[in-house]
Amino acid sequence: MHVSHIPQVSLLTESGGTKDDLRLPSDEALLTQIKDGFAEGKDLIVTVMSAMGEEQICALKDIGPKN
Repeated sequence: MHVSHIPQVSLLTESGGTKDDLRLPSDEALLTQIKDGFAEGKDLIVTVMSAMGEEQICALKDIGPKN
């Protein structure tokens, strides 16, 4: 995952491709967890919900430090 100054993230999908068009969540608690985990070099899994043509990060799982 890559977090930039623009409120978007770049994700690695389960199939190994990248997804570069997701915005960071507006939920402050979730946003803080993502930014802190990224800054600490952790491997993170995010859950993306899709409805009515929109996609949004709705959950986060910390799977530990990068190896």
